[in-house]
Amino acid sequence: MPGGEVCVITAKKAALKAEHLAAAGIRRTDNLHIRGLEDRPQWSRIFTNPDEDLDVEAVREEVVEAARDELRRHPTIRAYVLECTDLPPFAAEIRARTGLPVFDFITLVNYIYSTI
Repeated sequence: MPGGEVCVITAKKAALKAEHLAAAGIRRTDNLHIRGLEDRPQWSRIFTNPDEDLDVEAVREEVVEAARDELRRHPTIRAYVLECTDLPPFAAEIRARTGLPVFDFITLVNYIYSTI
């Protein structure tokens, strides 16, 4: 869609650098919003306290709210890309609560498989 934007949700915004985007063939970034989750306390526990039990529902709510926050800030977002491999379990909830498509590595694998 012309004028549409994409939100990339990643574990840590600072870790997703321009060279990573370029390696993925992304040259234009003016329509790209990168949202890190490092400010979400439950999500951050995955990295700060990896041996402790995780409240998956609390993490789900943090991830979904991060997606919704970005959509409120940038209402021309038309899709999400979940960059982190820990995020696909939350894709359906993001899709349900934003009404937008969500892509991740599972989406990619399913797409490739469907072409065989």
